[in-house]
Amino acid sequence: MRVTDVDLQVYDEMGYSIIRQAFSPERIGALRQGVNNLIDRALEGQVELGWFDREKRLPMRTGHLLHPDKYEAAFGVWLNDDLAVQIETMLRGQAARHSLFGMLASGETPYRQQWHRDLAKPGGVDEGVFLRHFHGRSVQFNAPLLEGDRFLQIVPGSHCRTSTATEIASAGKEDGEGMPGAICVELEPGDIVYYNPNLWHRGWNPQGTIRWTMHAAFWGDKATVMKHEYGQREALQTPGHMARMPAITRTFIQRYLDCYPVHDPPSIMEL
Repeated sequence: MRVTDVDLQVYDEMGYSIIRQAFSPERIGALRQGVNNLIDRALEGQVELGWFDREKRLPMRTGHLLHPDKYEAAFGVWLNDDLAVQIETMLRGQAARHSLFGMLASGETPYRQQWHRDLAKPGGVDEGVFLRHFHGRSVQFNAPLLEGDRFLQIVPGSHCRTSTATEIASAGKEDGEGMPGAICVELEPGDIVYYNPNLWHRGWNPQGTIRWTMHAAFWGDKATVMKHEYGQREALQTPGHMARMPAITRTFIQRYLDCYPVHDPPSIMEL
């Protein structure tokens, strides 16, 4: 399913946009099987994963799913066939490059994340200018593989404006109490939410409900690779690895490599 002009308008105004049933049941099934294949390989000692419970097949959050040790064909095909057009539309036609690609996971262990913006410092004197400057230059998404995904909480419309004193105070509390305007994003398999990384948001799963949610971030291809996404070059350049990827997925990875800094990577605060 393609991103519409309405989806883009909502994203610009609210900082997030949900596309319902963007992917077929067959696609979701293939992704689930890919995760299960990865779990099988980890249980056989072929790859390292963190675990909530090995015997119950409950992995912890897993990053770098496009790296050679964790790669499954289903991940690359999904990016190539379904996601690529959506991502570049969300980036307003910019050519996209890989940044991060993984899976958010929970399993019988409570998880309570504090409210945050990913790439900014709330309360800075030039916070609003910074947020507006980076709006539209990157996008990230959550796409659940299991039913009843109710783990992402956001503050709509907070992505391009200065943080309020109440928001900063709420972010400093362990339970995040008092965050004004907060809502829970409700998703089912086949849905996807694209959201600005500087939207006030958090992951919230105090019951420890089992979760498999694909999560990735992409930048326009003019953005240099930064500290928070640095260090993937050696793995991605493993001989023969990129050759097994579909063409568009391989291109997104190559753009990451092309933007790799010669010297120490900058933080986003330095750009």
